[in-house]
Order: sequence, then C-alpha cells, then structure tokens
Amino acid sequence: MRTHTGERPLSSVHCSASFSMKRKLIKHKRMHTGERLFCCIHCKASFSIKGHLIEHMCTHTEERLFSCVHCNSSFSIKGHLIEHMRSHTGERPFSCVHCNASFKQKGDLVKHIRT
Repeated sequence: MRTHTGERPLSSVHCSASFSMKRKLIKHKRMHTGERLFCCIHCKASFSIKGHLIEHMCTHTEERLFSCVHCNSSFSIKGHLIEHMRSHTGERPFSCVHCNASFKQKGDLVKHIRT
C-alpha cells in the first residue's frame, strides 16, 4: 500500500534516501557498504544486486536475446538495446534543467551537470 500512498518510512543511515519496502533499503545499503553477495561461477566478478549477476552471466554464454529491428546489432541486456535504438530514432530523453542540452543516456547528462 505504501507504493500508492508515497509513504517512505525506511531511511538510509548513509544518505538521505528513503524507501517504502525493507528489501529496497537492504539493496540500497549494499551500495554503501560494498557488500557483494552474488558471485559469478565463471570468473571473479561479484555483484550487490542479483539482476546484475544475471546480466553479467550472458557475457560468458554470449546469449544475445535482444535484437535491433533496424540493423544487425544484438544485445544480451534489454537496456542496452533500448539505448542503441536511440541512435536510430534520435531520441534524447535526458534533458538538462540548466540549459537546452539533451542526451541519449542518463550517465551523459550526469557528466554534463558535474562539469
């Protein structure tokens, strides 16, 4: 129910983040502590989020389930296909609030704001 009310009673002791669910707070805490519970059985990589391990495992199997309809590119991670599609559509969904600059990737906007 907290999702609908916007209530976020669980607060991080490391920063100002707050959460509606305990599992999300626990996942967030790992970011600060560096705790990495999910380890790759093929290499020394480890992750704090299980989903990141699952994505990583595709690098070993070379599975590429997500294919571009415009070119021959294919990706093991859906988010990478979404980012790639912007090169065809020209979409730049991340806009700077301080100027007219816009970016295809959130990370590029973050870098822009820092400089």
